[in-house]
Amino acid sequence: MGTYFRTCAALMVVALLLGSCAASKPESSAPAGGEQAAAATAPGTIALTEQMEKRAGIQVTTAQKRPLVNRSLFSSTIEAPTDRSGVVTASVQGVVTRVLADVGQTVARGQTLAYISTPMLAEAQAGYFSAVAKVQEAHAQVQLTDSRVQLARADYERESALYKKGISAQREQQAALARLDGTLSELAAAKSTEAAARSSLQAARARLNALRQATGSSITDELALKSPVSGIVVSRMIQPGQVVNPATAGTSNAEDHLFTITSLAEVWAMLEVPQSEVAGLKLGAPVQFTSEVAPGEAFKGRIIRLGETFDPQARTASVRVAIANPHGTLKPGMLVLAQAISGGSARPVLAVPTAAIQQIDGKDVVFVRTAPHRYRQQPVVLGERNAQLTQIVSGLTAGTEVVSDGSFVLKSEALKATLEGE
Repeated sequence: MGTYFRTCAALMVVALLLGSCAASKPESSAPAGGEQAAAATAPGTIALTEQMEKRAGIQVTTAQKRPLVNRSLFSSTIEAPTDRSGVVTASVQGVVTRVLADVGQTVARGQTLAYISTPMLAEAQAGYFSAVAKVQEAHAQVQLTDSRVQLARADYERESALYKKGISAQREQQAALARLDGTLSELAAAKSTEAAARSSLQAARARLNALRQATGSSITDELALKSPVSGIVVSRMIQPGQVVNPATAGTSNAEDHLFTITSLAEVWAMLEVPQSEVAGLKLGAPVQFTSEVAPGEAFKGRIIRLGETFDPQARTASVRVAIANPHGTLKPGMLVLAQAISGGSARPVLAVPTAAIQQIDGKDVVFVRTAPHRYRQQPVVLGERNAQLTQIVSGLTAGTEVVSDGSFVLKSEALKATLEGE
């Protein structure tokens, strides 16, 4: 009984829709301008006039093979890639004397961004130059002692030869040997002194490296703060006259970051994907992005990490996407709209618009156009579907014309014909 009333209600809606055309004109003894359906039609065929089709919004499309992929839309915010970013911190306490870079400026790796004045730098440089001098002095002493060793050895060899010939006394040979042993001991001591001097130089150089300062050729108290990477300055937390302190080891407080530099040739976006759709996403799968800052332009991305975190309240998983940004159009903090493929069939399958599918007596059907203004109900077997298309497993062939919009009106006409037949 419930089905009967629902069917009658649907027929009343369609009758009002199709009857409005006839009601708007005066009665006539003959149809005018195609206002009525053709009187004679084949069994199972639904006939509509051109005016009735316009009123019902009938649109026809062709069943054809096409990829049936599921495309999901997500909104997200652009992030700076952490693997292409760097921060500048103070390695010692000091006072900012000069700032040479600002937010938005492109900088190169090793470029000086600011200077701070610190006595520790002068002390470290003085220690380095002193260590260099000691190494040079010790090395010169080694060379001098080595020359003396060569002379002592030659003298010993000469005295030994004379002694063998009976020309020189044995005591002369023994004295030459003693002199050789003494100079060898002096050479060992000189080399030890040089090794110690080189160790001190290495320590002095390490202190300069800890200050991120080259050795240079003169002593200064101005320490250069340099960019660790090439990119764009996205944050500056430093002003002339400001007192800065060394960052605490093992921490990453943003307050310690005097500059933040990042390369925007590639940026990141984090998508919050419902858990039911995560399985349809694959590493490396393409994702297309659009943004209001570049109307009409599409940015290509790829999934680089799946399910980084999971939100138990929203039931979503975080999916990280890397986006090619060769011109630097996308900036951290910008809103973007992402379109990702989340399952479906990439191979072409026979499909029609989902709106073309209707159900009559529990069976899936579409309405095929057999001739101008003539339509026939066609049972079909359905397969996969997405928001726009539905796969037709059987019942249709490629190239068949089916009603995509207004198929509900034809369904109502078919039900009406069935009731009249009963």
